[in-house]
Parts: sequence; structure tokens; C-alpha cells
Amino acid sequence: MKKSLFFIMLLLLILLFASCGANTFGIFSQPENQKGAAYHDFKGFGIIDYKSFPQEAQAKLAALEAARQDAYSKAVEYIYGIFIDSNTTIKDFALKNKTIDSSLWGVIKGAQEIDEGFDMTQGMAYVTIRVYRKDIEQLLGKRLKNF
Repeated sequence: MKKSLFFIMLLLLILLFASCGANTFGIFSQPENQKGAAYHDFKGFGIIDYKSFPQEAQAKLAALEAARQDAYSKAVEYIYGIFIDSNTTIKDFALKNKTIDSSLWGVIKGAQEIDEGFDMTQGMAYVTIRVYRKDIEQLLGKRLKNF
């Protein structure tokens, strides 16, 4: 009796935790790409800044451009990688200064903008670009195994 009650409680607990991991398809969710897909999607975000741009149309256009640049940056980081350089200064066994610089460099050809819009509840713009596997392979000059 105690064993069956224990297993029932365990099963209920597992179901409870499984239901807590519901999908969050909000503005920040990235497009899902299956392994071996013919393309990869990158989603960028930009904040609608009414202080810097008092005109609503201007603020929205600036946010869309920031989102577009963010999407392209994510694509470059994914395709080429990111270079990180860090310097640390320690004096008297205490951290005095630490700087971390990251840089991206790359060319993205064949990217297509497939979605853009605004989430006014978050005050953000989003842009999704799609880069096809064949274009990435052409850029890198080699076939990709784990795309």
C-alpha cells in the first residue's frame, strides 16, 4: 500500500513539473531550427526609444533598424564565431581593472527578412532573418556537417 501510494505521488509530482515547463512563445523566443534544416532563422530585437526619438514613426523605424542589426549580428556570431579579448589587472591581490572586448566580423550574403513587427506591450521591435545552408556553405567554402 505504501509503495503504490509513493509511486502515485511520484507520478503526480513528475506531471506537475512537466506541466510547469510550458513553451514560452513570447517576443524573446528564438525560432526553432531542426538539425539538418535547409536554413537557419535569427531573431533580433530593438527597443522603441521615445526619449531619443519623440516622433512615434521615427522611434519605431529606429527600433526596427536596431532589431535588424541585432539579427544580423546573431547570424554573424553563429556562422563565424565571436572573438573575445580580455585583460585583467590585479594589484595587491585585488582586482583593479578588468576589460572584455568582443568583436564580430563577417559577411552575410543571401539573408532574407522573413518577419518584422512590434510588441507594444514590451515596447520592442523584432526582425527575423533567414539564412540558407547553401549560402552559409558558400560563405565558408566548406560543407557543414552539424548545421
